Amino acid sequence: MTDREKVAIFWDFENCCPPSTQGLGYDIANNIGRIARIFGSVTTFRAYLDISSQPSKSTALRSELQLSGVSVVDCPHNGKKDVVDKMAIVDMFAFAVDHPPPATVILVAGDRDYAYALSTLRLRNYKVVLITPRATSCLEACASFVVDW
Repeated sequence: MTDREKVAIFWDFENCCPPSTQGLGYDIANNIGRIARIFGSVTTFRAYLDISSQPSKSTALRSELQLSGVSVVDCPHNGKKDVVDKMAIVDMFAFAVDHPPPATVILVAGDRDYAYALSTLRLRNYKVVLITPRATSCLEACASFVVDW
């Protein structure tokens, strides 16, 4: 039996926030996971957000995500910008340090601030999958595969 490639999912929840519909968290996690398993075994699945800025009705959605295996990472802004972006990028590179290619990084986002990180990973032979509702052309160009949100 051969080892499957490792896959990590990093989700900018603030940038790609789903509606707070009951049961939707399970569906979203399963759909993203289904895409990820095409590329290998998922070792990391994280969603980044400032929990204090989320509406109270999103508590059920976050709970469903956690029950589906998604690690919800609290990113308090404390008046700072791009906290989620920076934390996700650092975690992507920590994954890369721990898992040399072949491996896959999946980013759920549409923010062009991720372009340089994605292109750097791709140049180092990582498969880069972008799941996005509204990617800019520069962000799409940095990905190996693009999936519409």
